Amino acid sequence: MNRPTDSKSQALVMALACALLGACSTVEDAPRGEGAYAAIPPAPAVGVDYRISPDDILRIQVYHEPGLSLEDAQVTAAGMVRMPLIGDVSIAGLSASEASDVIAGRLGDRYLVSPQVTVFVKKAVGRRITVDGEVREPGLFPLDGRLGLQQAVALAKGPTRLASLSRIVVVRQSDGQRKAAMFDLGAIRKGQAPDPEILPGDTIIVGLSRAKAILGGALLALPAVGAGFVALDGGL
Repeated sequence: MNRPTDSKSQALVMALACALLGACSTVEDAPRGEGAYAAIPPAPAVGVDYRISPDDILRIQVYHEPGLSLEDAQVTAAGMVRMPLIGDVSIAGLSASEASDVIAGRLGDRYLVSPQVTVFVKKAVGRRITVDGEVREPGLFPLDGRLGLQQAVALAKGPTRLASLSRIVVVRQSDGQRKAAMFDLGAIRKGQAPDPEILPGDTIIVGLSRAKAILGGALLALPAVGAGFVALDGGL
């Protein structure tokens, strides 16, 4: 008797995992309609949790020192910001509060007594989304401000002529799990459905067949669904 191939063995293991979980499905069973919208939260403000990224635009204020303050300081590709007197300061990966402390520390070492520094993220250009599938120019795009699904697809120059607009998959990392939901872009364009908000790190895949190919047949752990995004097994 022939031994099963590796792919068949993997399929058997995945099927057994489904049985243990209670139910599993593939990406075509991602929730749609009201269920898909249920887990779309409002856009979070760029606040204490945001980590500064290359290309971000910052306002850096040094209290009582206008000559040392910067209105539009751009973080370089190397994650540096150039400050008067102290030169390049590495701040990528830091919160605004942490960056303030680093800059204040550098200024206090040689130039100022107990400097007070405030860093504000004016444009979080480092926040990005991925648009893939049946679009004219798939790629990685900066998320500057609030963005809906319709605008996100437009960043990739819109869907192709044969794109399946009724099956747009949004994949999101949430609570340590990769989750997915399906939306109807045609209905959104006609005003028949709300335009869901896209968040930093989201992946938008136009067309169910392309989503299945890109996700590699990943299983959806249905017991973790609730009313919103379906949880995908594994990472993207």
